[in-house]
Amino acid sequence: MFFIDGETWPPSLHGTGTEDYFNAAWGFPSGAYAGPYHGITLAASIQEHFGTWSMYRFHIEDPVRFTQSLRFSIEHGHANDQSNDYSSVAYWYQTQPSDSVADLPPVETRLPRRWPEHGLWDE
Repeated sequence: MFFIDGETWPPSLHGTGTEDYFNAAWGFPSGAYAGPYHGITLAASIQEHFGTWSMYRFHIEDPVRFTQSLRFSIEHGHANDQSNDYSSVAYWYQTQPSDSVADLPPVETRLPRRWPEHGLWDE
């Protein structure tokens, strides 16, 4: 889910889940593979869906354009209720000159929250 320039629910770019976002719909292949702009560099066996995985995707041919803010999120299970351990890194290209970039907010405010349509909220 990409929330662009302050969008609220539902965002204008909303996919169908982790497998589809990394271009491996209906389950991942049984090993590492590399495409031009996406791939799996470390893969658990196909039977071990909850093993260790390392994936990447570059938005070269499908850039996500924003002017003020961009928030990206992937559901942790159908109702966003799995305790998967996700980590990520993002890069963007910015023209010069640019204003200084503000510091990131505290970690507590950047942790995933559950979506209201599921009736689940943070404490």
